[in-house]
Amino acid sequence: MKESTRSSGIGPVAIEEHHIDFIPDSERHGSTRDLFFVWFAANFVIGTIITGALAVLVGNNLFWSIVSIIAGNLIGAVFMAFHSAQGPRLGVPQLIQSRGQFGFHGALLPVALGIILYVGFFAAGAVPAAQGLHVLWGAINLNLAILIIGIPSLLLAIFGYDLIHYWQRFATFLFLLGFVLLTGAVIGHGGLDLSPGEFNGGAFLLSVSIMAVFQISYAPYVSDYSRYLKSDIGIGPPFWATFIGTNLSALWLMVVAAMVTVQFSNLGTVDAINSVIGGIPGAIVLLTIAFGIIGVNAMNLYGGMLSLVTALSSATRVKPSPALRIGFVIAIWVASILLAIVGAGNFMTNYENFLLVLLYLFIPWTAINLTDYYFVRRGKYDIDGFFDPNGVYARDPQHAVYGGIAWLAMVAYIVGFLAEVPFINTTIYQGVFVKNLGGADVSWIVGLIVSGGLYYILAMRGRFRLTEDMPGVAPVPGH
Repeated sequence: MKESTRSSGIGPVAIEEHHIDFIPDSERHGSTRDLFFVWFAANFVIGTIITGALAVLVGNNLFWSIVSIIAGNLIGAVFMAFHSAQGPRLGVPQLIQSRGQFGFHGALLPVALGIILYVGFFAAGAVPAAQGLHVLWGAINLNLAILIIGIPSLLLAIFGYDLIHYWQRFATFLFLLGFVLLTGAVIGHGGLDLSPGEFNGGAFLLSVSIMAVFQISYAPYVSDYSRYLKSDIGIGPPFWATFIGTNLSALWLMVVAAMVTVQFSNLGTVDAINSVIGGIPGAIVLLTIAFGIIGVNAMNLYGGMLSLVTALSSATRVKPSPALRIGFVIAIWVASILLAIVGAGNFMTNYENFLLVLLYLFIPWTAINLTDYYFVRRGKYDIDGFFDPNGVYARDPQHAVYGGIAWLAMVAYIVGFLAEVPFINTTIYQGVFVKNLGGADVSWIVGLIVSGGLYYILAMRGRFRLTEDMPGVAPVPGH
């Protein structure tokens, strides 16, 4: 775990040599301001606009669309920001922390889901971005546009943590003008009715769910970009930098998206944007849409690489190396590009269902991870155990860990997921309680309560109650 060395080179152009290993105090650097830019710029993409458009498309008028956008983002960002605060304390990527809850091998469940998330989000962002480039320059077909947009993300992911941080700060200012121009054009176009009108409870709750999962689905990412911060920074600074950064940009662009969708209800999102603004300002907006995805898709490739390394480390000891990083980043990139090309057809329906499926699968994980970190172990883990196939997270009968699987967490996860099923509402499946709720999807609320609550009860009963002298609760190095 502690064999890796600092990345060599000058500043952000050095290839990062760490991957899933612990970041020692001597290599901690950066500030919470960096987190603000990472998550502010992460939402400066067409995917945020498409998600905001869904608030109208599921059946809300403009007023209730805006209310649902605000409510869903604020709720969902609480969870992802609390995950972000774990990074400086533990000094390892987000998903490998799951070994503390699910066991050394049991963590393969969230790791596998994470790989699906990263590949899916890459494709979901690349398709509309490529459409924007195609609209601007018709000579480029959609598949070629996907490749053109994907290559810079590949390079950023290979260089890693520092360059991604620098790019996100640069991108904030580089692409700000495009979205300012779009906002001005949408407001200037007029035709916006902000009266409350009729309230559709089912559509409202469905929209809140979509917005909440948009933020919660960042949960597997966030510690990856805070783990180099000083270990004694505390919870508040990384929490608020992440929470404020992600909400400022997401709320802004989603509200603009809802306005565009109301104004051009018969057009797709990219075509609607092209209709509301033209000329040089329109070209700037389309370029912003096309290339704004570079940073967040680099994060998808980077997270996918970390997940593949985590999976490999479950079977064999993995030493950090540039060759391993490059090979795994390229593997995730190829899978993501292929998915984007294949899935470009029925994009909006696929995207909505993709968001909701992520919601159902990641809600139990996020509930268990946060409950364990903040209420059960209270941030105290055996860091070496994350990397030891014979350590406390591989076999610990006192804490119901057998064969590398922590069965109490698995039970809480499965029960929490099953509790969600009757409340699921998608275009391909409706739970038995959905009609009684007017089409509302409250499965995420049920999943959070059941998974988190059940895990807490199981973890805190009898012999599993954690004390300072029990295995698995060693203080973080440097504390």
